[in-house]
Amino acid sequence: MLQLLIYLRYMAVAGQMLTVVFVVQRLNLPIPAKPLLSISAGLLAFNVLSHWWSLLHRDAGPRALVLQLLVDLLALTALLYFSGGPANPFVSLYLMPVAMAAIGLEIAPMLGLTVLTAGLYTWLLRHHLPLPHVHGSDFQLHVTGMWVNFLLSAGIMVVVLSRFMTIVRDQRRRLSEARERAIRDESLSALGSLAAGTAHELNTPLATMGLLVDDWMSSQQPPPREDIELLRAQLAHCRDHVRALAEMARRGAAGESTHEDADAFVHACVDRWRLLRPNATAVFNAGAPGRNVRVDASLPQAVINLINNAADANAARGIDAPVEVRTRAREGWLTVCILDRGAGPAQIAARPRRDSEGQGLGIGLMISKASIERSHGRVRQTEREGGGCMTEIELPLAPPSATAQAGS
Repeated sequence: MLQLLIYLRYMAVAGQMLTVVFVVQRLNLPIPAKPLLSISAGLLAFNVLSHWWSLLHRDAGPRALVLQLLVDLLALTALLYFSGGPANPFVSLYLMPVAMAAIGLEIAPMLGLTVLTAGLYTWLLRHHLPLPHVHGSDFQLHVTGMWVNFLLSAGIMVVVLSRFMTIVRDQRRRLSEARERAIRDESLSALGSLAAGTAHELNTPLATMGLLVDDWMSSQQPPPREDIELLRAQLAHCRDHVRALAEMARRGAAGESTHEDADAFVHACVDRWRLLRPNATAVFNAGAPGRNVRVDASLPQAVINLINNAADANAARGIDAPVEVRTRAREGWLTVCILDRGAGPAQIAARPRRDSEGQGLGIGLMISKASIERSHGRVRQTEREGGGCMTEIELPLAPPSATAQAGS
C-alpha cells in the first residue's frame, strides 16, 4: 500500500504543476503560482525521500502510512488555501486520503484521519484566498474543473481498488495454500500419533511374550499348553494392532470419522484394554444412553491409553483395585471419568501423572491429550475423593442431525 501511495503521489505532483502552469499560461488567471509550485515541489521532495526510505524498509508498518496520508492532507489543504478553498472544484480530492485510510489502516487511525479531514475542510470555509473572477466564464470553468476532478478521482479509485483486490486475491490464495498445508500436516501428525499409540499398545503383549520365551529357555521342560495359548493370544493381539494401525492410518489420512453410540464406544475401549491387561480389572458404568459421539481414527487409542495409565497407577502403589470408568452426558458434552487409587496429582509434584510411573513407555498421556484435542475435546486430572486420581475426558456430543445422517 505504501509503494502504491508513493507512485500515485508522483502522478499527483505532476498533475498539480501542470494544472498551475495551464491555468496561469492558458487561462490567464492571476493565481499565486509561486506558493502553489513551492508546495508541489516540497511534496515531490518528500515523496523522493519516502521512496528511498521505503526501499530500505520493506516491512513498513501502519505508522508510516499514517504519516504519508497526513502529509497529503496538509499539502492538499495548503494548495486549496491558495486556490479558492471550498470553491475549488478539486476540493473533493479530500476523499482520496480517507479512502486510502479505510483500505489500509485499522479503525482507530482511520477515524482519526477522517476527523482531521473534516476539520481541515471546515477550516477552509473561512480561511482561504478566493479565486479570481473571469467574467462570463466562471461557472463554465467550475463545471470543467469538476469534470476533470471526476476523471482524476475515478482513475485513482480504479488504480487503488484494483491493487487492493489484487492483494486480497493473493492473500486468499496464500490462505488456501496454508490451509492445505495445515490439513496435510494434521494428517501426518495424526498418523504419527497412531503409530506411537500402536507401539504403546504393542509394548505389553511383546513384554509378555518376552517373559514366556525367557521362562522356556531357562526350563528343561516343554512349555505348558496354557503358556502356548497365551503366546498365541498375544501374537493375535499384535496382529490385530498392526491391522488396526493400517485401518486407522487410512481413515486418518482421509480425514474420516464415524458417529457411534457414546456408551458402546467407551465400553468397546474398555474391552480392548482388558485384552491388553488380562491381569487387571476395570468396571464400566454407562451413563449416557442414546447419545452419540464423533469418533475419529485416533480417539479409541487415546481412551485406552488413559485407562492403562490408571491401571499402572494402581499397580505402582500395590493396590489391587479395579479401574472405574463412567460416562455421563451434560450440556452437549460427553464426560468419560477414569478413576484410580494411585498417587493423585498433588502427590506427584503437582504435575500431570505420566504412564512412565508404571511399566509404559511414558508417552501414553501425551498421545492421548493430542488425540483428544484433535477431536475438539479436553482432558483434565483432579484429586479423587478418598485418594487417587480422576481423569476426565470431555468430548463434544454429535448433533442429532449428524447422528441421523450417519445412521442413514
